[in-house]
Amino acid sequence: MKNNLIMFNSVTFAIRSRDLLKRNRIDARLVRTPSHLRNRSCGYSLLITKNFDEAKSLILNNGIRIQGVAAVDFK
Repeated sequence: MKNNLIMFNSVTFAIRSRDLLKRNRIDARLVRTPSHLRNRSCGYSLLITKNFDEAKSLILNNGIRIQGVAAVDFK
């Protein structure tokens, strides 16, 4: 499974990133971070189903810090 979750230090960064991706036509869904990963994040992450590397680069290139990435199975 490939990385599909981007975790953040704050919900503000997660929302800003979601909005940035939406403006750039990349689908991203704000989700609760799975409990086994929450010690690494604020509790909110973005689920990216397509163009993950592009999304991550866009976020970083716009000065938004990410806490980490993970591969998870969301229903």
